[in-house]
Amino acid sequence: MARRRIRLPSKPGALFLASFAGIVTAAAIFVGAGSDAAARKTETMPVSEIKPGMKGHAVTVFSGDKSDRFEIEIVDTIPNYLPRQDAILFRSTDPRMAHSGIVGGMSGSPIYIDGKMVGALAYGWRFNKDALGALTPIDNMLEVGNLPYRPDVRPHPSGRSRAGASGWADAMLGLDTSPLPPRRRPDELDPASGLVQLQVPLSVAGLGAGSSRMLAESFGMVPVRGGSSGTMPPPEQTPKKKWQPGDAVSVVLVRGDSSVAGNGTVTWVNPKGDRLLAFGHSMFNDGPTNVPMADARVHTIIASVERSVKISSPQTIQGLMYQDRQPAIALRTDVTAPMIPVHTEIQGPDPDLPTRTYQNHVAFGVDLTPNLLSVVLAEGVDEAARDSVEVVLQVQHEISLETSRGTRDIVIDEEAFFPGGVIGRMLGRSRGILAVSAMLDNDFEVGRILGVRQRVRLEYGAPVETIDKVRLGRDQVRAGEVVRLEVELRGYKGERRTEILPLRIPDDAAGQQVQIQVAGGNFVRPYRPIPGSLDDLVTTLSSAYPTRSMIASVYREGEGLSTRHGLIHQLPDSVLETLVDRGSTVDSITFKQLARRVIPTKTIIEGEHNVKVDVLPAKTF
Repeated sequence: MARRRIRLPSKPGALFLASFAGIVTAAAIFVGAGSDAAARKTETMPVSEIKPGMKGHAVTVFSGDKSDRFEIEIVDTIPNYLPRQDAILFRSTDPRMAHSGIVGGMSGSPIYIDGKMVGALAYGWRFNKDALGALTPIDNMLEVGNLPYRPDVRPHPSGRSRAGASGWADAMLGLDTSPLPPRRRPDELDPASGLVQLQVPLSVAGLGAGSSRMLAESFGMVPVRGGSSGTMPPPEQTPKKKWQPGDAVSVVLVRGDSSVAGNGTVTWVNPKGDRLLAFGHSMFNDGPTNVPMADARVHTIIASVERSVKISSPQTIQGLMYQDRQPAIALRTDVTAPMIPVHTEIQGPDPDLPTRTYQNHVAFGVDLTPNLLSVVLAEGVDEAARDSVEVVLQVQHEISLETSRGTRDIVIDEEAFFPGGVIGRMLGRSRGILAVSAMLDNDFEVGRILGVRQRVRLEYGAPVETIDKVRLGRDQVRAGEVVRLEVELRGYKGERRTEILPLRIPDDAAGQQVQIQVAGGNFVRPYRPIPGSLDDLVTTLSSAYPTRSMIASVYREGEGLSTRHGLIHQLPDSVLETLVDRGSTVDSITFKQLARRVIPTKTIIEGEHNVKVDVLPAKTF
């Protein structure tokens, strides 16, 4: 995984430039420090020429932003360790690594033998006592560097959970909402033990333990408490860095009041200095990407029995990561990647205290953006509501979105009650975050998120009532009559009250059995046509009833049909049979006909109750 940036000594060294000749690929490498260093060509060494006992050196940053070298000795070569990729074992006796062993953050450190580049430090063993590791051959890495920049391609979600439009449907239907983490299935584990790629230290700053845990669960990476340079200046105002092999590099996921960045080391730099290869392995293994990258500063190395890591901080945006593959990540310095501005306002339970504001930018990606938004939101809420008391959380999401039909803004309001203090990580399943996920992952197009504004208000108290019982005020119900529903509500502390809801039975329901449902606003969704575009989907996502309301519905036997052209009501069985395509692999969506009433309440209503009633014909006078 990605590691920290590495720089060379400040004394003059040699500039190594690569050339391409026949089948042998040469790499453009700058090994010396100082802008006046002389340049000369350095060829790469193929795996076939590497023998046990050969001595060489690697370049990495141990502290600060200047790189240094350490000596290595080749142990052996493991052919075809990965598909079409050999592993070259090496050992170092450098005293700085005697205690730490191979360090997370060294991934990508270039290794040279006889002045030729052989590859990048990338692999090690867990709980290893010695500075013994393996490198990725440079030829495998150069293949990644030759791949194109594809900003139009978006990586797909990791598959660890249902996301996007499917995740939205799960939440609306009450599916897949278990608070327990999923079990790891055997097919998700590598049964072979041995060399593993070094984990990318995910440097986090301005985040608490809960938010850091969310990052670990979302990306499978280990957060390391680091730092940040604060709000980074725009890329156009940033002095361009002259990259050298061994420099520390960060892949930036969040910047601003909070910071999240995966850190590693640059392996290869082309003669122009606008193409880099780093890590010697993947970060997310997403393939084509469009994520910002920055230079970095290493603070120190933390030695650990399991895996030592560099503590570092990203500095200024210098370009982007455009390929994320097994042998390497590929970077460019001549273009920049978009980031989504996120403005978060938190008003805590004490109204006399000022509103807290957080300004951040998050990386753009189908799987990245929703997870990063939930982390930023959870952190602000956790910091503002640390009390373990009864509290109500109100969140308003304003999302600016661009689709193929133009730009639009949507607003999503939601409210939730927490009996023992807010649990920030639960906001990852909020309607606003799920909506963003669906905008990026749907059947139509990848929406472009232009900006997100989150307004959060916290209130002490327990304004929550649960529907305990629903009953009719009479034994007989006739078509067209207004019936009185007696709804018994139980407060959070156990207090009870009864509310009377008048509800009209449809005039044409005579002779039918109807079902009367009373539910809280969060338990019912408005009917919408089947989306035919991303804009239709966005409208559906933003449609909801208030949390502080009761929804009384009368369902009849007759069914309607939801189509891409709208809702078709009151269909006789014969017509419904004709319209529903029984020979299609895509099911039609039918729904029961209903009459519905929305009753505002002063409290959050939870629960759902149903009553079945036989409707008699209307009275005749």
